[in-house]
Amino acid sequence: MYSVFIVEDEPLIRENLRNQLLQLSESLALSFSGEASDGEMGLSAIIDLQPDIILTDIKMPFMDGVTFATEVKKRFPWIRVLFLTGFDDFGYMRTAIQIKADEYLLKPIKESELANALTRVIHDLDSQRKNHDRTKKKDEKILFELKKNHFLNCLFKGSLSMEEVQIKSNSLDRSLLGQKYAVLLVKNQNIKKFEEQYYFNNQLNYLFDNDSSLIFSSISSKYIKFLVFQKDRAQLLETCYQLAESLVSELRKEHSNPVSVAFGPIVNRISEIPRSFHLTESLLATYGDLNKVEIISYDEMFKERDATLINPFQLNLTKMVSALDLENIDSFISELTGIPTDDEQQNIFLRFYVLTELIKLVQGKNQVPLPTEIEILTTIEDLTLIVSSLTEYKKLVRKILLFLIQSPQNSVMFKHQTIIKKAINYIEENFSDPNISLNVVANHVNLSPAHFSTVFSQSIGSTFIEYLTNCRIESAKKLLVETNEKLSSIAFDIGYNDPNYFSYLFKKKEEISPKEFRNRSFV
Repeated sequence: MYSVFIVEDEPLIRENLRNQLLQLSESLALSFSGEASDGEMGLSAIIDLQPDIILTDIKMPFMDGVTFATEVKKRFPWIRVLFLTGFDDFGYMRTAIQIKADEYLLKPIKESELANALTRVIHDLDSQRKNHDRTKKKDEKILFELKKNHFLNCLFKGSLSMEEVQIKSNSLDRSLLGQKYAVLLVKNQNIKKFEEQYYFNNQLNYLFDNDSSLIFSSISSKYIKFLVFQKDRAQLLETCYQLAESLVSELRKEHSNPVSVAFGPIVNRISEIPRSFHLTESLLATYGDLNKVEIISYDEMFKERDATLINPFQLNLTKMVSALDLENIDSFISELTGIPTDDEQQNIFLRFYVLTELIKLVQGKNQVPLPTEIEILTTIEDLTLIVSSLTEYKKLVRKILLFLIQSPQNSVMFKHQTIIKKAINYIEENFSDPNISLNVVANHVNLSPAHFSTVFSQSIGSTFIEYLTNCRIESAKKLLVETNEKLSSIAFDIGYNDPNYFSYLFKKKEEISPKEFRNRSFV
C-alpha cells in the first residue's frame, strides 16, 4: 500500500483530486494521506507523514512546485513526484524536468489519466523494491553487499588502518575523510534468513543507494548497519533522525514486531567510530530490548544532559538520593553497580546511565561549587573510561553521593517535558491558524523539524499532524453542539480553508459526517 499526498493551491482542484484518490484506492494499492495548499505547508507535513507519492501543482504561491519537489528530493529521494501543470506553465516545466519528476499531468486532470499515471508509478515502485539494480548479476551484487558488510564490520571493530579505510571506502564510491560520523543500528530480529536479508537490502538500495553520505548493510544476522557521515554536525544529526524515521516506516510495512533504531554519539575522527559503534550497540540493547523504544538517540539521552530519557532500569535516582543517608551509602552504591550476569555490557550501560543521571543532579545545584571530579568530565571518553572500571566508578559515585547528601537539592527541570508542554500549549492556542505547521511549532521550541517530529511522536504517541487534527476535530464537535454555525464557518474557525476537507477528516475520525454528528447531539 502506497500513501499519496496532495499539494495544490486551488481548493476545487484539491477536492477533486482527493475524491479521485479515494475512489482509486478501491482498485489500486494506495491510500490518501493528506493535503496542503502550498509547497511550504506541504513540506512541513511531508516531514511528519513521509508519503510514497506526491501530487503537486507546479505553480503555487509561497513555494512553487519545483522548489517544493527539489526540497522533498533532497530529504527523501525515494518519494515519487507527479506534477500537475497548465498550458502556460512551460517555464516551470523546463525546470521540473531537471529534477526527474515521475509523471506530468495536464489540467484539468481526467480520472483515467490520473489512474494510468498512478498505476505506472505503483508498478514501478513494486518493481524497483523487488528488483533493484537488475543490471548487475545477482552473484556480483551479493559479493558487493558482502563487501560493504565486511567493511563496516572491520571499521566498527577498529581493525583497519587509515590507508585501508581510504582505499576500501573509495572502492565503494564514498569519501570518509574530513567528515563527522554517526553509527546507526537496527536489530535484525525480524529478518532471519539470508534470502530475506538480501531482499530487504535491495529495498535499502532502492531507498538510499544514491546517498553519498552513508554506507549500509543488512547482510547480517544481528544488525542492519549504517555509517552516516557529513561535514556539518547539526545536519548530520538531522539526517540521522530522518533516516531513523524512514527505517521505522519501512520496517513497519514488512513486519508487525516492534522496531527499534538507535544512533550513537557523533564523533569527529575515523578512529572514534568503533567507540561510537560500541555505545550505539549498548544503547540499542538496553533501551530497545527493555522498552521497545522506536528511535533512540545517544545525543538526546546523554550528551545533551536531557533528564527526560527513558529509564529502562526503573530507577528514580532523584527520589532515591533524597532518601539516602551515610549509613546505607555503601549498599546503595552496590545496587548501582549492576549484578553479575553473562551480559557485562548491560551492567556497563547501567553504570553509564547512573553516572550520567547523578552528574545531572550535581549540575542542578545553583551557586554551589562543583567537585573537581565532575568539572573535568567533559567528554564521552571520560565517562566511558570510568564506567568500564568498577573501582573508578565506585570511587566517583561515592564522591557524588556525598556531595549530594551534604548540600541542599534543587529541583531538576526536565527538558523534554518542558519542550512538549510548550509545543502542546502553542498548538492548543493556535490550532485555528491555517498556517500552523510542524515547522512553525518546531521553530517555536527551538528544535529542527525532524528532531521535533521524533521527540513529539514518541512523547505523545501520535504524530504532530494527528495531534493537530484531533485538536481541531474536538473543537469542531463542541461548535457543532453548542452553536448553529454553518459547517463552512466551523471549518474556517478551526483552521481549515476547505470545508470539504474538514468534512472528510471529521468523518474519517468520527465515522459519521459533521451534519450527522450535530443531528445526533440534538436527538
